[in-house]
This record gives sequence, structure tokens and C-alpha cells, in this order.
Amino acid sequence: MTPSFNPTDPAFLANPYPTYRRLREESPIFFFEKWHAYVLTRYDDVNTLLRDRRLGRVLENYPQWGEYEWQFEQTRVGSILEIEPPDHTRIKEVFHQTFTPKRVRELSGKVHALCERLVDDLLKRPQRQADLIHDFAQPIPVTVIADLLGIPEADRHHLVPWSKGIIGWFEPERTKAMEAEAIRCAQEFAAYLRAMIPLKRQQPGDDLFSAMLQVHDREPERLSEQELINNCILLLNAGHEAVVNVMGNGMKALLSHPEQYARLKADPSLIPTAVEEMMRYDTPLQFFERYVLEPLEYKGQRWERGTKLVLYYASANHDPAVFRDPETFDITRNPNPHLAFGAGLHYCIGAPLARVELQTALRVLLERLPELRLLPQEFRYMPKNVFRYLEGLKVAY
Repeated sequence: MTPSFNPTDPAFLANPYPTYRRLREESPIFFFEKWHAYVLTRYDDVNTLLRDRRLGRVLENYPQWGEYEWQFEQTRVGSILEIEPPDHTRIKEVFHQTFTPKRVRELSGKVHALCERLVDDLLKRPQRQADLIHDFAQPIPVTVIADLLGIPEADRHHLVPWSKGIIGWFEPERTKAMEAEAIRCAQEFAAYLRAMIPLKRQQPGDDLFSAMLQVHDREPERLSEQELINNCILLLNAGHEAVVNVMGNGMKALLSHPEQYARLKADPSLIPTAVEEMMRYDTPLQFFERYVLEPLEYKGQRWERGTKLVLYYASANHDPAVFRDPETFDITRNPNPHLAFGAGLHYCIGAPLARVELQTALRVLLERLPELRLLPQEFRYMPKNVFRYLEGLKVAY
């Protein structure tokens, strides 16, 4: 029997967690006809299937893309998020060679300086009020990624609109208008990056784009031009959306629990565990889609090649079989094996950098804005299913 599930209902978008609880208890695996996919909500299933190599992000020649869809799909070809071994292994080795821990450490100082500058700007406001997402959280990953890719400051205003447009393609109930916007943004960003190639050849910088371009020029069989471009597009989308939305959802949770916020101010050593709890408690990337690559039997289900699975990270992160009192926001939670960054082969390659950004931002807010608090407001979430994020977060300080 198919359970009641309406992921576009405003009540669900405002708070999906009671629905996730019901699904985990009553229908942890079910076929959702509207999305032509099986939905899975328990931690054990999501964690297990994320690691199962019989599943993948993309099936060759499946589905059969038309010319319209292929305009967007060209910007996914060779993206490390979308491919399987041996190509995944080959490109991941390029990332390990160029996106090194040393490069992440070098960025940490820039992240701290940026957060300080953003707070300086907030403190210049006589009314001492702001939208914490737009005025603080959003500029952090955009600036970091732009620095990482060596994008000039004069061009950086394009990045957020491109990212917002591109991610619309991944919504299961996207409209034709969303598709057209995603195609436009993806093609514009790809064209911009392609135009950077001769400039970086003439004048390489100390940035990831230059480093990856040098790998391509030396060994094009290791990294094609299309793979270079598409993985830079991935860095923008994944890096921007994850950090901004963890900060938005997470700071709402933290400031809505004043006893937890007071405890964190009293003991900043809890910042790392607080950030992990912010990711678990209201996970921005609600689910991840996978395709069955070969016929598979799982817990009484028989899935043929091409079957789509929707693995709900957000529900798994509230599973009481793994997390004690999962509906409680607890900045001391340890262990906290949340799945916000995924698991297995497609575990987020940018997770170390995201943690640096999130921990640094939280530390600066605690130090510089000790009286930070939520203003009375209606918390409005964007009408999205893949990403869950607020339209804004009004605060006073």
C-alpha cells in the first residue's frame, strides 16, 4: 500500500520531519508514482545503499535524453558526482593532486579574514539588524570558491544566480521554466570557464583552476577540457549551496534553542560538534538520487536496471535507531554519524573545506556578535524538495 506522501504540500515544506518519522515507522521503502522512484527513509537503508556499488548516479543511455535535455546534461558529463569507476577514480586522483589539504589550510586564514570583514560591515549598521543568510552566510562560500577557482572580483556577482539557476534542474517536479533557466545558467557558466582557459595558460595563478588546467595540458587523458569545466561547475553548486544552507538552517536551530547557544558561548570548544549537529538537525540536502545499475534484490524488493531510488538523508539523520532523542538539538552530540555529506564513493569531496568555513563563521559570530538573536518573523522555506533552505533569517545583535 502506498503511503500518503505529498512533498510539495506547504505544511511538509515548513516541517517535513513528522512525515519522515511516519514513513520510517510505517513505510520505510515504498514506490512513489509521481517521481517514478522508490523512496527510502531509514538510516540503515540510506547508508547501506549509498555504499552499494551496484547503484550509480547516471546510467549510460538511460533515460534517453532528447536534444533539449542534452543541453543541460552536457554540463554533467565527467562531473565527479555523476560518474562511476574507473572514470570516477581517475578524476578523483586529479582532485587529490590539486585540491590538497595544504590548499584547504591556506584558505582557512582567508575565510577567517572574510568573516571578520562581514561582521565589521554588520556592526556599522546603526539599527543592528540584518538578514544573516544574505548579509553574512551567502558571501562566504561564494568568495571562497571564487578564490579557489581564480575568478576575478569583477565577475563574481554572476556566481550566485548561476548556482541558484542550475540546481533547479535537480528538482523532481521542475517546470519548463526552471529547466530553461538551468540550461541558460549552466551554459553561461561553462562558456565563462572555457574563456578562462587561454587566460590561465598565459598567466597561471595559485588557484585550483590553474592547477587542474596544468594537469589537463600535460595529460589530457587524465582530465579532458569538458571534465575540467564540469567539475568547476560542481564545485560552485555543491560548495555554495551546502555552506549557505547549513548556516541558515543551523543558525535558526541554534538561536531557537537559547540554552544551547548560551552553552556554546560559554564553551567555544564545542564549535566542531555544534556544526555537525547543525548539519544533522535540519539537513539542507534532503535526499540523493541513485539508479540501479544491475538487477538487485533488497529487503524483499526486486529492482531492475534503471530503477530510481530516492535516499532521504534528512530522514536518516533523524532515525532513532541511530540517534538518541533525534528531535532534540544537542550541540554536544557525539558520536554523530550523520549523512549530510553522503557516504561511500560519492562522499562530498569538499567536506573538509565546508567544515573550515562553517566552524570559522560560527566562531566569529560568537566572538563578535555575542548578543545575536532572532527577530520575530515567519520562517519561510523555498518551495524546493532537493534542497531545504530559508528565504531569509532576520536577526538583531
